[in-house]
Amino acid sequence: MIESSYWRLELRRDLLWLRQHRKYRRWSEKQHVLFERKLMIVAFQVRSLLERPKVNEDARKSVLSAIRYKKTGGRPFTVMGTGWPHDRFDMVAPEPTTLPVLTVCNQLIHYYWMQTLTEGRAFVTMLVFSDYERHKWAYEIQIQDLLQLFQIFAEDSSALTDAKFEWNEKKQDFVMQSRVPS
Repeated sequence: MIESSYWRLELRRDLLWLRQHRKYRRWSEKQHVLFERKLMIVAFQVRSLLERPKVNEDARKSVLSAIRYKKTGGRPFTVMGTGWPHDRFDMVAPEPTTLPVLTVCNQLIHYYWMQTLTEGRAFVTMLVFSDYERHKWAYEIQIQDLLQLFQIFAEDSSALTDAKFEWNEKKQDFVMQSRVPS
């Protein structure tokens, strides 16, 4: 990633699309798939900014409030298996949690199960768990909160403006030693 401002511009456009399509006139499977796809693309853009020295420390420390449900029993949640998340996760004992932004991105990018839930004619919340987490937790995330989290990275104020790199002999590469928030 040479210059992150172009990534942020596209991220702003994608977030605008998600906000505009969060509410719909008539539900369709296509609408659901397009919304899900755009969420994954936004998550990938944010993770790409995070994986390179392109984001300041304040943005990097962002977290998302969520609800998690513990995996129950010894039966795994599988693609071919019967059942729904409520058959394998303790949906009656939700636990509040906070997820670091990188974890949120990975849940969306590597999701094993994603279900967007609606109220009226709007996508309001989602249940998601990644392939890695499917034996541990399912997460309920509010769509509005998710879009606000990602908006942080779309703003130019999240850009890294100063950094110090030092040679790391073990990695045979330069490693960022400090970040100075803008």
